[in-house]
Amino acid sequence: MIDHLKLHFISPSLTSSQTIPAQYDSLLVCLSVLTAVFASYISFLLSAKIKSSQLRNESLVWTLLASCFLGIGIWGMHFVGMLAYKLPIAVEYNITVTLISILPSVFASYIVLSPTIGRGKGLVFRSVLMGAGIGCMHFIGMMAMMMPAHMAYEPWLFSLSILVAIVLSGIALWINDFRNEREVNQTRINILVAVIMGSAISSMHYIGMISMTVFETDYTIYTSGHDNAALAKLIISVLLALSLFVLGIVELRARSLLSAKLEAVLNTVQDVVISFNNVGVIEFANPAVLPVFGYEPTHLIGKHIHTLIPKQSSQLDEIFCDPQQKKENVSTNKSRLLKGLRKDKCYFPITLTISSIGKKEAGSYVATIKDLSDIQNQEAFTQTIFDNLPIMLFVKEAEHLTFSHVNKAGEQLLGKTKEQLIGLNDFDIFSDEDAVNFIQTDRDVLKSNETLFVTEKPMTINGRTHYLRTRKLAIRDAQGKARYLLDVSEDVTELKQAKTDLENLHQRMSMAADAAHIGIWEWNFETNELIWDDWMHTLFEIPKTSFKGNYSTWASTLHPDDYEDVTNKLKLSILNNEEFHAEFRIVLSSGRTRYINADGRIYGKRMIGVNFDITKRVLAEQQIRMLAQTDHLTGLANRSALSKFINHEFDRVERTGGKVGCLYFDLDKFKPINDTHGHLVGDFVLVEIAKRLLETARKTDCVARIGGDEFVIVITDIENQNQIERALTRFINSISTPIASEVGYLNVGASVGYALYPDDAKSLDDLLNKADERMYKQKHNSPMTVISMQP
Repeated sequence: MIDHLKLHFISPSLTSSQTIPAQYDSLLVCLSVLTAVFASYISFLLSAKIKSSQLRNESLVWTLLASCFLGIGIWGMHFVGMLAYKLPIAVEYNITVTLISILPSVFASYIVLSPTIGRGKGLVFRSVLMGAGIGCMHFIGMMAMMMPAHMAYEPWLFSLSILVAIVLSGIALWINDFRNEREVNQTRINILVAVIMGSAISSMHYIGMISMTVFETDYTIYTSGHDNAALAKLIISVLLALSLFVLGIVELRARSLLSAKLEAVLNTVQDVVISFNNVGVIEFANPAVLPVFGYEPTHLIGKHIHTLIPKQSSQLDEIFCDPQQKKENVSTNKSRLLKGLRKDKCYFPITLTISSIGKKEAGSYVATIKDLSDIQNQEAFTQTIFDNLPIMLFVKEAEHLTFSHVNKAGEQLLGKTKEQLIGLNDFDIFSDEDAVNFIQTDRDVLKSNETLFVTEKPMTINGRTHYLRTRKLAIRDAQGKARYLLDVSEDVTELKQAKTDLENLHQRMSMAADAAHIGIWEWNFETNELIWDDWMHTLFEIPKTSFKGNYSTWASTLHPDDYEDVTNKLKLSILNNEEFHAEFRIVLSSGRTRYINADGRIYGKRMIGVNFDITKRVLAEQQIRMLAQTDHLTGLANRSALSKFINHEFDRVERTGGKVGCLYFDLDKFKPINDTHGHLVGDFVLVEIAKRLLETARKTDCVARIGGDEFVIVITDIENQNQIERALTRFINSISTPIASEVGYLNVGASVGYALYPDDAKSLDDLLNKADERMYKQKHNSPMTVISMQP
């Protein structure tokens, strides 16, 4: 026995050796081919089980069975074929290698037949894998042969055997896939697939055997008479027994699964399911009998069905009567409304549906029982709700439109009891005009498939007008035919009256708001949606057509100097859930400024408020403040304004240093002008002098008139005495310039005194007194100007 575990190809060194002729046993050859076909047929039947299985573990079981059977079938075909191959030398087999040779065919079969692996790959891949598995099994099996000779293979025939196995396997798998996709399970297609796959296995084997040549060696010893028929019969018997065993497992598994599924279904069904024989003895009961009837399922086995359904239910007599007297058409598969009897001897409503199993003379029956107790309770519950709903419900019979039901709210509206109303129609209750309208709308609803709404339609009942909001719809049976008409009505008389009162109130409020120039607004501060009434558009001069209806539209109108203050007040109001109050300016599209007073209050996520135009009031207040701070004749600051200005400057000097100068002017010889030419000319002179002083003073200085012809000028930021002297010179020159008037040129002079803060005084009164004192000294000692007149 030499070098049998290696694969050799024919070489020049072997061609010089003597070949050993071989013969084939035709019967065993045929048996080997039939073995391959039979194994393929059984395997593809099992693959159909794989596809139909809905359980993952179950699919795995069928896949393992099919792949093992097909792999062992390929292996059995090979060794039956090898027994058909007869050589005149002794041939033995290595048991280990023989067993290992099974693995490639089983593995390839599992990959090809697995629904999770094989179906995800292409047909070419599966075909190549199957052909390679058959080839590997064959040539590993050939390696198991031990003989006193040398085996070698022709390369091209060796390759051809593998190619034939791949092609024929592909054809068989393609037909099998087509059958599974089309869900075709005809016997002739199964046989065709099995024949092609068996041909793939057999063709590969015998082409491989043709490619093999046995050469003599120095150890070759010829023998005669090798009878392997017994061994071949043993292998075939084993395969046949294995087939029967696998098919038996398949059938038992299918029946077991079917029984388990049926039991699971029956155990989860909430209706009672029982089976009984033709004399009424119970053979099976599902767990639902416990909550429905109060019996354990096992306690009912062997008892009569009358234990659950009393004998007075004569509708069952046709089933349990003498078989010779039975009617040919027993009414099975039809629901019966009966009375059930619980274990506690209480009766309750049920429906019973019976189906026969087998022949009626000796067969059994299956009954489905549904407990109607909850349905009756639900009907009572629904009836109670129906009667006590606050809205009115009327049910009319569709054909004649007569009342068949009405709830308590309907009784109260119509002033009749339910017993009095049932059977009446609209003409018996309402006026002819109302009844005609009601019947017409009823007919329209019954003809269409839509719900009809009648909103606030007036009707007269017992001399009083009511407004009803009504919805009508048809109640149809299973065939779609209208049987009843449901009328759902709500008495909205009080609501309509309240709505009318509210509209009237709104109109009065709107008129009052218009008369008071009040704008009403609503702002949703989550969505920034802004709603204005008509007067808001007038206040802000924004037409409705260009109003965007958001917060930014309003914010863009705020005066830049007021924007931050107003928006901060809005934010604080929302944050603290407080009322909003603000006065601010808006800039109109015309460029004018308008003063607005705004008040608002928060309601949920909205703020609702009013706007007032306060422009006239603000301007009047500003005018009043201005008049209170100015001289009425000259427009200069008065004593009050002068006092505020000086006090402010005193505070600033204390912080920054420096000095404040106070110049006190008294016009010389002004009285003769006033006495000679009258007050109008005198006032003219005062106004002109005030104008000249304002023009000469700096913007930071304050010019005030504190008496008839007395003026005070406060000069800020004094650094030295020279600055005061220069200012005095400018003001004296300005005053002494002749004044042109309607009576000619008038010359006016002035006496002036000055004082410095804080050098000469520590307070406003001291400063004015010091300046006034110096002014009088100058006036009496050396007057600076003389009044003269020119024609």
